[in-house]
Amino acid sequence: MFSLRWPTDERVRRVLRAVAEAAFTHPHAGVTRGDLFEAPAGYALDRYGVELGRGDRVFEAARNALRGFENYPGSFTRVVRLDDSFEAGTVFGTVASHFGFASVNPCRIACVIDEPEAGRFGFCLGTLPGHGASGEERFLVSMEPEGGLVRYEVQAISKPAVWLARLGRPAMRRVQARFRSGSCEAMQRLARAD
Repeated sequence: MFSLRWPTDERVRRVLRAVAEAAFTHPHAGVTRGDLFEAPAGYALDRYGVELGRGDRVFEAARNALRGFENYPGSFTRVVRLDDSFEAGTVFGTVASHFGFASVNPCRIACVIDEPEAGRFGFCLGTLPGHGASGEERFLVSMEPEGGLVRYEVQAISKPAVWLARLGRPAMRRVQARFRSGSCEAMQRLARAD
């Protein structure tokens, strides 16, 4: 959904309720849970990440940031949830401001990765009808057992889903690049601030 004005949370929730039970807009549910080295045919693969620091405190701060969707850059996005849950099936929307308009991008958590023994926490989301892209994305924080290095890593498969995104694929890729840098900066800031 595209709008010339920033939509209210209630308007976003109406959009989310309308698609809450819909199937993902791609046939690859769960594909990002494991490490990918190439995307399915027709999709772009993005992989990026950043070191956040060392130790349990940093890992816990990063884990909490993911649970609160704080990895989304507040400079041009906000996340609206249907409820406060954080589990497979949780529906939420990302409202993004770009090129003079706002878009609402419905998503559903496909899986939660909670592996304390392996020092890994994250989630995979799948796109729902109305999202500008079709695909899946994994946000993951991990802590190395020796040395305690904490990393934030993202991998995503995507392709344009709506005519405007297909028409402006280079612009869509610029927005995705802006998200990449903003998300990494947000996670670094949150890990340092705790």
